[in-house]
Amino acid sequence: MKAEVEEATALMKLSGLASDAAANTAFLDVWEKLKDNAEQQETVLHSATKRKYMPWVAALVACLAVVAVYLVVISEKPVAVYTTAYGEVKEYILPDGSSATLNANSKLICEGDWVSERKVTLEGEAFFQVKKTADRKTFTVKTQDDVTVKVLGTKFNVNARHNHPVVYLQEGKIAFSAKQKEVVLEPGDLATMDGTGQNIYITHHAEDSAAGELAWRSNFFVYNDAPLSLIARHLEDNFGLDVVLTDSSLCNKRVTFKTTQKRISILLEIIAQTLDVTVEQNKNQIIISPRTRD
Repeated sequence: MKAEVEEATALMKLSGLASDAAANTAFLDVWEKLKDNAEQQETVLHSATKRKYMPWVAALVACLAVVAVYLVVISEKPVAVYTTAYGEVKEYILPDGSSATLNANSKLICEGDWVSERKVTLEGEAFFQVKKTADRKTFTVKTQDDVTVKVLGTKFNVNARHNHPVVYLQEGKIAFSAKQKEVVLEPGDLATMDGTGQNIYITHHAEDSAAGELAWRSNFFVYNDAPLSLIARHLEDNFGLDVVLTDSSLCNKRVTFKTTQKRISILLEIIAQTLDVTVEQNKNQIIISPRTRD
């Protein structure tokens, strides 16, 4: 029996199916179980004919099982994983030739085989330029909040942070769905899902007024009457900073400006002068306080 099992093992190694670490682990687990089972069956069976053919049957079953395990492991592996660090904005070309520009501190996983479908999972924020395919294959973006965006070919932005997904459509048409609710967006539409995941709100923006939604792609901050709490959250999300607002009244102070993302010090100076507040930075912590009068 051992000779037949060793021969089957050698054949499987020659096939090259265990080149992947995860697949190799699965291979060893399944093979050991089937090998032990085959050896146990040999001691139980008394028929000379059955004893003659049983090792080969066991070896064949083991081969088929290992192939099945390998295929499952391979099918679950992502095609590609793209990431950005704090303060980094980077464009990636996806397997189908579409592009995705990732905002800072983001992650994009291309799942499936990208033959029968095009599917990605997003953590953070990304702008997509999706190529149309000859067979009109759908391109699907999923977030951790069970939000799904389906398109054929278009340009759009998805911000999937803080369980509060926001989708902006620049060109084409997309379907935005969450928890059995679905809306179809037209160019210029901005869709926001509330914290409960039960409601989707749509506002329409002219191209010039929506500049702030996509400014990060060019490494700019663009805010139009934005609350300080939103700016603080962006600094935390994109640059890993800890922003402390020492007084709750500061949260709703609003400001309008445009500046580069490459020098945070400029942004902080704008905030200090425009809102008449005190801004202190100690390494990765920024403390914003009302300015005291002598």
